[in-house]
Amino acid sequence: MQYGILCLLPPAAMLIFALKTKKSFEALIFGTLVAYLIMYKTAFIGPWCDLLLSEISNADNQYILLLCGLFGGFIFLLREAKGTLGFSNLLSRFCKNERITMMMSVFLGIIIFVDDYLNIMTVGTCMKDVCDKRKVPRQALAYIIDSTGAPVCALIPFSTWVVFYSGVFIQEPDILNMGFSTGMSVYLKVLPYMFYPMTALLVVILFACKLMPKLGKMKDAYTDLEKKEQTPEHPKMHNAPSIAMAGMSVDYPPENTNAGNILDFLIPIGILIGVTVATQDMMQAIILALASCMILYLPRKKMTFTRYVELFFAGFADILPVLAILLASFMKTACGEMGLSEYVINLCVPYMNAKTLAAIIFVVIAVLTFVTSSFWGIEAVAVSIVVPLAIALDANVLLALGAVVSGGVFGSHACFYSDATVLSSATCEIDNMSHAVSQFPYVLISAALAVSGFLIC
Repeated sequence: MQYGILCLLPPAAMLIFALKTKKSFEALIFGTLVAYLIMYKTAFIGPWCDLLLSEISNADNQYILLLCGLFGGFIFLLREAKGTLGFSNLLSRFCKNERITMMMSVFLGIIIFVDDYLNIMTVGTCMKDVCDKRKVPRQALAYIIDSTGAPVCALIPFSTWVVFYSGVFIQEPDILNMGFSTGMSVYLKVLPYMFYPMTALLVVILFACKLMPKLGKMKDAYTDLEKKEQTPEHPKMHNAPSIAMAGMSVDYPPENTNAGNILDFLIPIGILIGVTVATQDMMQAIILALASCMILYLPRKKMTFTRYVELFFAGFADILPVLAILLASFMKTACGEMGLSEYVINLCVPYMNAKTLAAIIFVVIAVLTFVTSSFWGIEAVAVSIVVPLAIALDANVLLALGAVVSGGVFGSHACFYSDATVLSSATCEIDNMSHAVSQFPYVLISAALAVSGFLIC
């Protein structure tokens, strides 16, 4: 059932709440409550609770939540073994200043292109200590790894994003009628028209090279760093009170020690990346990486088995705020029940023609993915609408598909509570809204350049 213009109210309420309070989790809960209040009126509590339970029991959600929790434990183990310190000491020899440090972050983000989760969590873990030493704000690092997550995965045809889109493209009958035999062949033809991933990568490279000015909250982050202030709003997670477990302590030695061994970092991280590439299964990769930590650290007395278990659970618990935000993003399900996507698309169809089709598709899908945090779900639906529409208007079908992919990448990159945004802020140990708001001016610049590209083509 569609609710007309009322379906715009929940995402609008959620965004206003988030911008006003700087709270992601509370804003998502508020938005879904507004949606269910509109749909079910005074009887909304039961259906809302049913939705929450269905999201918890959803296999895909369980996979993401477990994966993030395991990675939280993995990070704590690397830190305790001083592996991150060893890697930080090595990179510090090459990263002599702020510009080189940020460019190194961009470079690592580009070469780890297999999966956006792997990209974000690995590069963030590698670079945050180096950025601290070279006076690069965590907000800047979070922006860099977020911008080299989904955009890079979309541009390099060997990633999980490519697998998904190839499968969606080849299922469309009109595309098969165009003479394509595989989804990958379609994707390669669409690749030159993915303007948002290109512009997002261009803007972040300019930012890293200090050729892009510091804007908005990003400028404030640099100002706070220069004053050597850490605001209460953005505490480092590892400085939070330790988990209430008997005998547990997650205090860390001073980071200026030279005792770190780089192999304690490179071997587990290498296993994580290598297994992910070989099996395309990051869950298997993170479990093997955790096992490698045990084999590597315990015999050398880096930690006891009890300490290993305590640190793993402390790391898992440390990521709970992230898991809460990801779970609360069932806002997308509420918007789907209200028919938000169909309403917005139907609203824009009368204004589409062959020349403006791609630009309008990009804007519409960008807005939908931004407010719902549903990227691949909206993309799968949009392709079946966009392809026949492009053919009917005698427009460039490949350009239109490029706009679809670009809109999805925009949502993953820009949405305040997308998995990529939340993981970027969590990995960099800063408040989620601080990251989302500080990167937003650069996101808008990238989007404006992308729209220009679609209009020119």
